[in-house]
Amino acid sequence: MLSFVTAGFLFLTIALAALAVFGPVNLGWRRSEERLLGLRGQTAAATPDQGDAAFKRAHSSIPTLGRMLGESEWAAQAQQDLARANVQLRVGEYLLIRIGLGVLAFFILALITQFHVVGVIGGALAGAALYLLVPAFLHHLRSRRLKAIEKQLVELLPALSSSLRAGFAIQQGMELAAEQMGPPLADEPAILINDTNLGSTLDQALLDMGERVGSTDLDMIITAILVQRGSGGNLSEILDTAAHTLRERERIRGDINTLTASQRLTGMILSAYPMLVGLFLLAIMPSLWMDMFTDPLGRVFLGIALGLQFIGFLLMRRITQIEI
Repeated sequence: MLSFVTAGFLFLTIALAALAVFGPVNLGWRRSEERLLGLRGQTAAATPDQGDAAFKRAHSSIPTLGRMLGESEWAAQAQQDLARANVQLRVGEYLLIRIGLGVLAFFILALITQFHVVGVIGGALAGAALYLLVPAFLHHLRSRRLKAIEKQLVELLPALSSSLRAGFAIQQGMELAAEQMGPPLADEPAILINDTNLGSTLDQALLDMGERVGSTDLDMIITAILVQRGSGGNLSEILDTAAHTLRERERIRGDINTLTASQRLTGMILSAYPMLVGLFLLAIMPSLWMDMFTDPLGRVFLGIALGLQFIGFLLMRRITQIEI
């Protein structure tokens, strides 16, 4: 009982501390300040000749951690992933959360088992698994947001084209079109307008928006706008053509999802079927199947079977994913 109370107290302490440090109020204030300072080309602690490079190295509010992550390729990729998932965290905070969750899982299991060797090993494995699951969850958020944005682009382009035909500038057209959209797409034009109001050029703001979102469809639209601004042409007609192209792509995606629905369901059934059969046989014949868990050779065979099953699941999922 004492171990459960200790583990619960430890969890609440770390959770409340994380909420106090990384709470929405602190994150929102810090995000606005960083964007303003970044567009000015300096940070609060930077000298005037350090410029934007100092802002880019500010991966953490902790100076030592910020210097460690400053020149890291992993930090740059993590910063891009956080921006594309719209997670308002610095890279240092993201890293500390991953490490903290892993350590928390380790200590909870270790305390529950009174630091028995099985609990220590299980806690270490659980901590490593939780540390690796955080990027997978971030990837899920990024993919979900990207799909939502690409669906909304089909609605944004006609509205933007109509605004341009009415005589509005492209910034005004984006602002009016964004007012008709819901999140997450409405957030990006708003950030673009803020960037231009704070001194960034429209071309750079468009490129930054494309980098934040990471959508091929949006990159195509941004490229068309930049080419039109450099060489001239009727931008409203270009946007209408792009909108037609995106609508066709969405239609083709829907057709492919419909045609591959049976195959995807079959893949899920084939992935779960062997494990369900194994659990059923373990329930009705435990004396026979317990050798798979107690005998060393049985554990080896069980590990090989699970590994091959996982590889088969990945292959079937990859086959049914068709890029457009």
